[in-house]
Amino acid sequence: MTFKPYPYQQDLIDKARNSLAKGNRAVLLVSPAGSGKSVVIAEIARMAVEKGGHVLFMVHRKELVDQIKETFKADEIDLTHTTIMTVGRIKNRLGKLPKPTLIITDETHHALAKTYRTIYDHYSGVTRLGFTATPWRLSGKGLKDVYDDMVEGPTVKWLIDHHYLAPFTLYGYNADTSMLKKSSTGDYTTKSMDDFASHIIYGDVIKEWREKVDDQKTIIYCHSIEFSKQVAQAFNEAGIPAMHADSKTPAAERDQIMNDFKNGKITVLCNVDLISEGFNVPDCSCVVMLRPTQSLVLYIQQSMRCMRYQPGKQATIIDHVSNYENFGLPDADREWTLEDRLKKKGGGDGQSTRTCDKCFAVIPISCRTCPVCGAELETESTELINDKAVHLTEIKNFKPLTTNYLVTKKPAELNSMQELYAYAEAKGYKRGWAWYQGKQRGWVK
Repeated sequence: MTFKPYPYQQDLIDKARNSLAKGNRAVLLVSPAGSGKSVVIAEIARMAVEKGGHVLFMVHRKELVDQIKETFKADEIDLTHTTIMTVGRIKNRLGKLPKPTLIITDETHHALAKTYRTIYDHYSGVTRLGFTATPWRLSGKGLKDVYDDMVEGPTVKWLIDHHYLAPFTLYGYNADTSMLKKSSTGDYTTKSMDDFASHIIYGDVIKEWREKVDDQKTIIYCHSIEFSKQVAQAFNEAGIPAMHADSKTPAAERDQIMNDFKNGKITVLCNVDLISEGFNVPDCSCVVMLRPTQSLVLYIQQSMRCMRYQPGKQATIIDHVSNYENFGLPDADREWTLEDRLKKKGGGDGQSTRTCDKCFAVIPISCRTCPVCGAELETESTELINDKAVHLTEIKNFKPLTTNYLVTKKPAELNSMQELYAYAEAKGYKRGWAWYQGKQRGWVK
């Protein structure tokens, strides 16, 4: 039986067809993570094949190739009229593959890469459709060079409100990210992430996990293989079934780990940027972020991995690395465009949020009572200084310190809660950062 798209999915298909009817030859379709892009892709492919065409489907990872094949079969698409391959394999077979009448590129925010462009140039007269949840690149370069038009599906908020994505709570901790350094790619260097990770205390990660989501199926994102293995080991030593997987894990072993996670034999799955695109485990209800990033694409793909809809499900995102401060909440309103953007603008919406000092939930800045734990919140105001929003927290019954000498110190060198609060204020950190640092040292009960 063929798929019956949801109305919002059918609307996206119709928008794409209308754009092509207007003369556009390459159209980008934008729809949030978890919105069922594979169903839309399959329906478009099915219609093309039924009209006598041949579909070339391309993506950057083998796992996604296997996944779309199963989706096409479920939609009763004749696979003899399709070519489903990774970008690298297609490039190496140009001239040998059946000529397509339609090219579909999934996760097409990668499409500015040379390999993609070589394929597009080879099939320069062929209609193209590209799919992504995030048409955004660290370089700031837009996708206007490979697409003529862009059509958008519903927002994340709309999908949550209409029960197509699970509602979520995000808990954010004000990590000291001062040691993180950017690389030439725009994201953080491996060395600085190694240094940063050495300050993450496994016991605190496990303690917060137990307090917030104990025993719920969880994906943990790490920056390196060694760190991911250490986190998995710490969970196992705490009696919580956990495994690590990465792109170098042998295929058969990785498949077994994924199946064990889906079947519930493993509670916690630690990985390195592996479980980001196309991985679907609807009953996974928690994500723990231990991998800092400057990439909005990575942040959205990872943070929303626990938001696949199930009746009654409440997703939980635990951000130990302050990614939310750059990008805000996963359901923040974002304006997508094919045009280039100023690199310094980022994709962030972090200035529209605040962190509850009591439970660390990340909530809209307008809240005066935490909607998660019910705590009364101190008044925050926002001033604009040099075009940058700065949050000013009213600290009651607190005698400020002279901060000039504090800013030259490292956080570990501070000797009291008063110094922590003064240091946070001098550095522009939120008050919750000082509270969390004090809690780690046993100064806060």
